[in-house]
Amino acid sequence: MKKYHKTDIAPVEQENERDETYRASNPQIDCRRTSGNYHIIKRQRSYTQFINDKIEALDLPTKVRKDAVLMCSFVVGSDRKFFGGLSPQEQEKFFVECTRFFAERYGEGNIISAVVHTDETTPHLHLNLIPIAGGRLCAKNLFDRKALTALQTDLHREVGAKWNLQRGKEGSQAKHLDTAEYKAKKIVEQARGQASDIIAEADHNAERKVKIAQIHADGIVASAEQTAEKTKQQAQEYLDGIVQGIEAERSKPTPKRKR
Repeated sequence: MKKYHKTDIAPVEQENERDETYRASNPQIDCRRTSGNYHIIKRQRSYTQFINDKIEALDLPTKVRKDAVLMCSFVVGSDRKFFGGLSPQEQEKFFVECTRFFAERYGEGNIISAVVHTDETTPHLHLNLIPIAGGRLCAKNLFDRKALTALQTDLHREVGAKWNLQRGKEGSQAKHLDTAEYKAKKIVEQARGQASDIIAEADHNAERKVKIAQIHADGIVASAEQTAEKTKQQAQEYLDGIVQGIEAERSKPTPKRKR
């Protein structure tokens, strides 16, 4: 779960609501598949306008602080093996059930958007909501450590277990990655994979170049050997010609001297 202040909301909206023209800084995003993204809940207003209208309707006695948390975002998903065993219709049903869980728990009217991304490594749901309870903003109390642990347990019990998903070890000290950390981790993993591919390709290219150089060298050697052999033959023919000339001269009769 990630908490956002007023100035953070627009960039999150741009990424969540992206289309094919979105210039992705995240290499996990394949813009060719962005058209397959879809909404479970979509408002006809921008995130900021929806939040402002919702806060105005609260009729709060004091002005909202500049550093107030106005939006809490959740990423809900699983691994490639899980989604690989589901049809697109089943995947959508899974995300609908996850969205319904949040709507019943925190109020559907407080959900800003629920959008499924299918253009990354695995499908996942981005659910953004306004942290309102008791008629006021209260992200700190609504999503403290204890509440988040209960949220994970209840989400697994009411949704995950029906889909044969396992809940992570409760009380584990393993760090839960927020959206930014998750993406950063995926970026690093992909970069490492790309580096390995580049090294393998370089090795392959180097091997290929060595083979080409060897073939080229063999050709040069063969050509040189042919030239040398031809030169030897020409030299031998030349020498043979000289020897034959000398022998011919020797075989001529010696002219008699006059007395």
